[in-house]
Amino acid sequence: MLLRSMLFLQTTQQQSNPIITFLPIIVMFAALYLLFILPQQRAGKKHKKMLGELKKGNKVITSAGILGEVKLIKDDIIHIEIAPKVEIKVLKSTVTKVIEDNADLKLNE
Repeated sequence: MLLRSMLFLQTTQQQSNPIITFLPIIVMFAALYLLFILPQQRAGKKHKKMLGELKKGNKVITSAGILGEVKLIKDDIIHIEIAPKVEIKVLKSTVTKVIEDNADLKLNE
């Protein structure tokens, strides 16, 4: 008798609200968006802005670690002087940083 009543109670449980059921998944996606996707989008916008403001004479660092001064900008290709009278062509998107202060970094030495 006791076993029958317990089985009956298990089969007649109330239906839970579907919003409550999916709430942990929704919270997890929101957390992932805030922790991973949003910062990546912000960094991408910042990099794109930096590339848009790039001009002749800027000292830059490329993703390959090459240091130099921008001599010419053509669409997606820039010419960088890495030593006196030595220029290389690189993709504009490979520039990772514009060096503002030369006190920390001496280029042509």
